[in-house]
Parts: sequence; C-alpha cells; structure tokens
Amino acid sequence: MPDRQLVLTFSLFGFILLLTSSCISPGGLFSFLDPPPSACLEQFGANEEWSNESEVHIDGYSAHAMEPKLSADESQLFWNDKPASDDEMNIHYAVKQPSGRYLYKGTLPGSVSPQHLDGVPALDTSGNFYFVSTRNYTTNFQTLFGGRLVSRESAPLEVFDVAPIDPMVSEKKLGTVDMDLDVSWDGTLLVVSRARFSGRPFPEESRLAIFKLSARNASPHSEANAWLAEVNRPECRTYAGNLSKDKLELYYTILPLGSRIGPDDFRIVVSKRKSLTDAFTKGEIISGIRGQFTEGPAVSYRDGGTSLIYHRRDPKSERFKIYRVSRNRAS
Repeated sequence: MPDRQLVLTFSLFGFILLLTSSCISPGGLFSFLDPPPSACLEQFGANEEWSNESEVHIDGYSAHAMEPKLSADESQLFWNDKPASDDEMNIHYAVKQPSGRYLYKGTLPGSVSPQHLDGVPALDTSGNFYFVSTRNYTTNFQTLFGGRLVSRESAPLEVFDVAPIDPMVSEKKLGTVDMDLDVSWDGTLLVVSRARFSGRPFPEESRLAIFKLSARNASPHSEANAWLAEVNRPECRTYAGNLSKDKLELYYTILPLGSRIGPDDFRIVVSKRKSLTDAFTKGEIISGIRGQFTEGPAVSYRDGGTSLIYHRRDPKSERFKIYRVSRNRAS
C-alpha cells in the first residue's frame, strides 16, 4: 500500500475517489506491470539555475502549507492547508513584515465553501483571484473558479463575485477533474492540470492544458497542444504548472506513472521557449530543489523571476512547508 502522505499530498486527488468510487472499478490496484519511476525521471536533463533553499516563515501559523502563491509585489502570500480528512480544505493568507517574514492573517474570505476542498490560489496583476473548488463537481463537474481580490483599509482581504470560469473548457466526465490551475501575470493564459482517475488513490494520468482567459472566463487555445507537446510526457504525471512573467518559462511538477512511487519521486521541472509563438522545450529537473513531495512551483514576478517558491514535507516536523530557492546570478 502507498504511504498515506503520498495519497493525501495531491491538492485535490483525494476527493475524486469519494465521488467516483461507486462508479469506477479499481481495475487491479498497484499492478506489477506498472513502469518503474526511472522510465519517467531519466528522460529529463538537469537545470542548475537555482540554489540556496530557505524556508518561507509564516509567523502565527503551524499547520500544513501547500500550493503557495505570492502577489506580484510579494507583500501577500497565499496557500492552502492539507485536510485531515477528504471533505474540507481552505485557502489562507499572510502579509509580509519588515523582517521579510510573513504574518498569518487567517483563511481568505470569499474563497471558503464549508465541507468542500478549496485550494490552489492564483492571481494576476489586475486584482483577479483564481482557485480550485469541489463545490460544484457533483452537479456539473466544474472545479475552476475566479473572483475579485479586494484589499480595504483596516479590513481583511476578501474575494468577491466568485463564479466558475470553466463552462467552455470543462470535459464534464466522471473521473476527469481539473485539479489545479495557475494564471499568467497579465491574466491572458490559464494553465490547468487535467487528471483522469479510475479507482486508485492517485490519477492514472495528469497532463497540463493551456486555455485563453478573458474577463475571468476560459476558452480553448488553438496553439496549446503544440506548445505542450514536449511537456506532457507519456511516462509521467504532469501537473501544477506555473508561467513566468514573460511567459517564456513553464514550471511544473512531474511524478512517474503507476503505483511504484514514493515520496522521493516528485520533481520540479522547467521548460523554456524563445518566443511566445514557440513550443516549450523538453523539461529539465531543477537540481537545487530536493526533498520529499516537492510540488507546486511558483516563480516570482519581481526582477524577472529571481526566486521560486514551492512546498515540500519537512522530515523533522512531518509538516508540509513553503520553501524558496534563488536564481543564480550567472543564469
């Protein structure tokens, strides 16, 4: 059986089992025919651009912190917790202090739907806020939501006008779920992880998809499949995509296919392109990021992307925490 942490670590992987378990046959759990992790991991070269890992400290918060996202000016940090059960997960936020540490402010009003999973925060530079939620999945299979992030003096941040953004792009199939998202900083592209489940505690496959985004509504992009041809490798689950400010770098997480996987098999990868019309190249594993359950990369907006945040499990506390690496000056 897999490590329970492995089953629960995916942002929204757990909930789909509860929704589909009565309709989908497991089909032979943990098959000996599954490929070894090396079939996926050995395809990638090494990227040496990032180093000097450090923890992102959140004063006043001591629970799990996953799927981090910074505002463009880095004054606000968003993340989701890891639920103790499969029926509730929330988005939290903190504000930056003069010391460089972050001060916890609480859950993010407007994003919380009781007894549902709400997570994977994302935002652009125009005040639009996006996240994934299971609140509508059982009725219309939609999981992608957006709203307006509003900051008021002497009041907490809050998300208003929350509504689905995916009516035109959702596949609307039981067992298929858009499980995480990110949006380009200019608000024109949506990166989604589309996963297919068939009864295991993790998806059979997961691939990145890119859609056009306008007025918080997603629509198909005619060039997206060509852009991602080298990114979505058939031997790997690919998810948690994140675009750089110039949209020439795509960061994401890979996990080998099959059930013969462990907490050390997660990798953060970068693929690049020379222009906005080019396809992304085959990815490289970021050598400066190591540890268990390394997921959820998000490159910074400021200074052309000089820092990269992500989460991983801290082996001492067994908590998921947020970490940062810096781009080497020579890169």
